[in-house]
Amino acid sequence: MTVRKEEIIVAKKEVINLASNEGNPKSAKANKTQKTILIGLIVVVVLVVIAYAGMHYTSRPQFCTSCHEIAPQVASWERGPHKDVECLSCHAAPGNLGYIVRKLSSYKELYLHFTNQVPAKLEWTTHIDACLYCHSGKDNAYPNAKNITLAPGSAPNAPPISHQPMIEGKVSCIGCHKNIGHAPTAGS
Repeated sequence: MTVRKEEIIVAKKEVINLASNEGNPKSAKANKTQKTILIGLIVVVVLVVIAYAGMHYTSRPQFCTSCHEIAPQVASWERGPHKDVECLSCHAAPGNLGYIVRKLSSYKELYLHFTNQVPAKLEWTTHIDACLYCHSGKDNAYPNAKNITLAPGSAPNAPPISHQPMIEGKVSCIGCHKNIGHAPTAGS
């Protein structure tokens, strides 16, 4: 029974403390600060979600074809052996940092497009590390990709010949596999 009386006394003291702080300017200032921080955090989270969604949306081939100058490359990709591989899996360095760096560099491409300064021949960047990431069994998104780390003929996804020079960085994948990401086009 004494425990119950003590609980009642503690509860009464808490109510008295809350009531006495209602008019306290320090308490009001603390509440305003907390509210401002909460609103700021919500705004940051919303902006991050919008940025992520925008980056993902603008990484789709359908978005890329909205600019006339890239449409032929997308069409050749759709006919090529990597048509089920997302564009940035090859055209960006692997990982989140590579993705973000590539997306930021696309602002230059937007500038060139909207100022009508697109070069007659579009250049692309070879990301050999992206090739090796996918074709060494590290990328779980493509489990059936040829794994160049396997001995030739040792498994269904093993290459027919050794790719050790590529693994060691002595030879570029593009030396033998020039049109692997996109089907060959006239003049390529």
